Amino acid sequence: MNPLIHINAPVTMSSQDIAELVNSRHDKVKQSIERLAERGAIQLPPSGDVKNHLGQTVQVYQIGKRDSYVIVAQLSPEFTARLVDRWQELEQQAHQPRMLTTTETLIQMLTIQAEVERRQAEQAAAITAIDARVERVETAQTILSARPANSESIIHVRKRIRKAFGLSAAIVDAVVRQSPYAPKPAGMVRNEHVEADGAAYAVYWQKDVTATFERFVSEAKKVTGQFFTHPYVDGRFRMVAIDHKTQAKRE
Repeated sequence: MNPLIHINAPVTMSSQDIAELVNSRHDKVKQSIERLAERGAIQLPPSGDVKNHLGQTVQVYQIGKRDSYVIVAQLSPEFTARLVDRWQELEQQAHQPRMLTTTETLIQMLTIQAEVERRQAEQAAAITAIDARVERVETAQTILSARPANSESIIHVRKRIRKAFGLSAAIVDAVVRQSPYAPKPAGMVRNEHVEADGAAYAVYWQKDVTATFERFVSEAKKVTGQFFTHPYVDGRFRMVAIDHKTQAKRE
C-alpha cells in the first residue's frame, strides 16, 4: 500500500524561528508577542510544545505571516530581509507535498476508520427509527372496537411510568413514540366518546412498555441529584430510580 500524500497545513512561523532570525532570546521574543497582542497590534497566536536542541520541552507561538512582520519590526527592523527569505523557504516547502511517515499514515487511517464507523452507526440508528415508525403505522391500520386486555393507551402509560420512575409526560412520549426501541402498538382503538367523532387512539402491550422503560432507565446516566441524561433524549430530565420489581409487587 502506498503512503498517503500529506495535506498541506496553513504556513506559520514559530516564535523560536523568529528568535533565531533576530539573534534574541526566545523568552524575550514571547514577551514582545504578548505585549503586542495586549495592545491589539496582533492577535495572540496559538501555542504548542516542541523539543529544543537540548531535548527540553518548550512552549512556542505559531505566528502567521502578517503578524511576524509586526513582531520583527518591533524587535529588530534590520532583520526584515532575513524574515522575507525565511518566509520564502517556508512557503516553498509548503507547496511541495511530502509522503507521510508510517506513524502519520496509521493515524490518518485510524481517523478515517473512526469517522466511517461513526457515520455508519448514525445511519443504522436512523434506519432503525424509520423502520420502527413504519411498523407502528402498518400495525395501526386495523381499528379495534375495544382495548385488548393487558394493553394501555398513552395516557395510562404516562401515569404508570410516572408512578414507577418519576418521568414526565414529555419524556414518556419521546420514548414511546420517537426512540429506536419504542414499543409497537398493539393496535388502534376507536374512541367511543361522542366528541371524538370516530377518531382512534393507539394502545400498547403493557409488557412491551415495561420492557422499554426498564431498558431506558438502565441506560440513563445520572448527572446530579435526580437528573439524568440518555442518548435518545435531548438535555437532562428528572427521574426517580425506583426498583421496578418492588414497584410491580406494590401494584
